[in-house]
Amino acid sequence: MPRDLPPTAALRAFSCAARTLSFKLAAAELHLSASALSRQIQGLEEHLGVQLFRRLNPGLELTDEGRRYLAAIDPVLERLHAAQQAFAAELRPLRVSALESFSESWLVPNLPDFERAHPQVRLEIEATLRYADFARDAVDVAIRFGRGPWEGLHAEPLVELDFFPVCSPALAAGGDPPLRVAADLARHTRIHVEQTPGAWPAWLRAAGVPGLEPRRSVTYDHVALALAAAESGQGVALSTPILCGRHLREGRLVRPFGPDVRSAETYHFVCRPEDLGDPRITALRDWLVTRLASSASADEK
Repeated sequence: MPRDLPPTAALRAFSCAARTLSFKLAAAELHLSASALSRQIQGLEEHLGVQLFRRLNPGLELTDEGRRYLAAIDPVLERLHAAQQAFAAELRPLRVSALESFSESWLVPNLPDFERAHPQVRLEIEATLRYADFARDAVDVAIRFGRGPWEGLHAEPLVELDFFPVCSPALAAGGDPPLRVAADLARHTRIHVEQTPGAWPAWLRAAGVPGLEPRRSVTYDHVALALAAAESGQGVALSTPILCGRHLREGRLVRPFGPDVRSAETYHFVCRPEDLGDPRITALRDWLVTRLASSASADEK
C-alpha cells in the first residue's frame, strides 16, 4: 500500500460516484466531464491497488473494498468540509441587521467595547426599519423588536424593557400647566411612534388615567424623530432607557413623572438555528445580553 495520500479531488469524485452509483451523475454534480471523473477514479484505484467499482451495464456497484474505503474516507471528507466552512466564515464579516433606532441610540455607541473584547470578529451593521429576510438577504444575525417567536428562526429576548414619559426640561417645568402628575397630560401634545401603537394606552392604564385624551396627538414613524420632537418641546413621548438614556444623562430630556411600565415587547437576538454553533454569533449574543444588562443597571442608578 503506498504511503503518499491520494488527491482530495479523487476522493471527492469517488465519494460522489459511490453515492450516485453513476459516473455521469457524479460528474454533473462536481462540474466535470464524465471522462474526467472516470479518469480520477481509475487513478485512485491504481494508487490504492484495488478495484473500487464493478462497471455494470448500466450503472455501477461498489466492491467490498470500495465499501470499506468509502466508510473510511467519508467522515474525513465531512470533517475537511466543516473545517473549510468554519475557516471561510471566520474570514468574512458577521452581517448584523438591526433597527435604526437601536443601532443609533445603543449599538453603535457600545460597539467599541465589543471590538476590544473580540478583535477577531468583524461586524457589518445594516441599520433598517424592516425585518431582514433570512431566506433572501445577506444577513447572519438580526436584532428585532417585538414579542417573537419568528417562524423558522431562533429568537431569544435580550433585555427586559420599561418605558416611561419623557419631555424637554422647559416643558416639564414651564408648560401650561407644568407636568407634575399624569392628569396634566390632558393639556399637552402626546407624541406617538407608529411601530408601538399600544404603548400610550398601556401606560395610561398603569398610571390610573385610562382613556385620558390629550390636547393634541402627533405620530412619527421613527423613534429618533419622536425623541427629537420631545426634546424640542413639542410634546411628551414614551421611551426606554436604551433609547433615551443618553438624552436623559445630558439633560436634553427629563422624566416628569412615573410610573415605569414593563413592556410586553423587547429586543430579540435572531439567527438561523443551524448557525448557533458559530462562535462569532455566540460571542455577539453573550456580549449583547451582558452589555444591555449593564446598561439597564447603570440607568437605574
